[in-house]
Amino acid sequence: MRINIEYRHESGFEKFFHKIATKTVAVMYDINTLPYALQIKAEMEKRGAKLLDVAYSDEELIPSEDKCEYAYEIAATADYVLAVGSGTLNDMAKSVATRRNIESGVLVTAASMDGYCSKGAALMRAGVKVTDEVRTPSDILIDLDIVCNAPRLMTAAGFGDIIGKYTCLTDWRMAHALKGEPIDEEAYALMEQARTACVNAFEDLTNHTGEAVAKLMDALITAGLSMAKCGNSRPASGSEHHQSHFLEMDFVRRGEKIPMHGLKVAIGTLVSIELYNYIKDNRITFNGAEKVYRLAEALPRVDTVRDMLVKMGCPVRFSEIGVRKETMEEMIDKAYTVRDRYTVLTLIHDLGLTEQIKPILMEKYY
Repeated sequence: MRINIEYRHESGFEKFFHKIATKTVAVMYDINTLPYALQIKAEMEKRGAKLLDVAYSDEELIPSEDKCEYAYEIAATADYVLAVGSGTLNDMAKSVATRRNIESGVLVTAASMDGYCSKGAALMRAGVKVTDEVRTPSDILIDLDIVCNAPRLMTAAGFGDIIGKYTCLTDWRMAHALKGEPIDEEAYALMEQARTACVNAFEDLTNHTGEAVAKLMDALITAGLSMAKCGNSRPASGSEHHQSHFLEMDFVRRGEKIPMHGLKVAIGTLVSIELYNYIKDNRITFNGAEKVYRLAEALPRVDTVRDMLVKMGCPVRFSEIGVRKETMEEMIDKAYTVRDRYTVLTLIHDLGLTEQIKPILMEKYY
């Protein structure tokens, strides 16, 4: 399906407004995105759309079964579902629209995550994070005034998600080299080029200029497009994301506030680069080791990545975002089990290196 990626102009989102002019639209939002929901609802009503409210009072919305079911019921008579928000609301809207067999879209409120265009929806079932296959949104609506004025930490999280593409793409190459996993070279190149453009705009991004934030936004959207292109999340998710997912499930089990996904991914990226460096610097021997050494050499220096994250205002230790010491230790042991996917976490486990590298990781990243 062709996605309408539309930036706001003086006349608004004209392609989108034309599409929904005679439709019934379920508008999903929470207490944080209410002001933007009110604005676009008024604009849609002027175009003749009939609106249904799917409003949440949560300051931190968890995509649980009951929250999704609430939206599903309200959207019973809808022709279209529009999320006003970022990660959670977007995933819930995609899920509801897929179940209802209707289109969905999202008014982006922050450059905070890379799932806007993806075919996956991260939801919680019985306290466990699962990823459902869903339809991609038909419309991605971007107002740079909204995105540039998002909380700085949300933009830092988005940058952390893009920095994670260094290790996820390296994991993909490694899985190809060691396990013969196929690579979709077009999807790989799409993600690599978007990541590079974003990183090249880093200095302007620290000042939150519109042009630099647009490049970050483009990179985040490209992540979803590249995942849709190859049919899985390989271009955008590797060992750094598996650490984030493991920690997120622990926060949910404890009933504690979950740190933003991209912040956990950013620190996980540092950990993953550290793992590659450990294998390379210690010349750990195994079948295919030389290929892994070369992949490790191509990664940016861990100090360089850490300095960029600090300049963006991103935490660089798990203790800074409320992770418990014992949880990080467990993460090092078990994060490789989160997905059935070969990454550097799996390699470290298979080589029996977990216990000897754990103290190094704890010292540097806890």
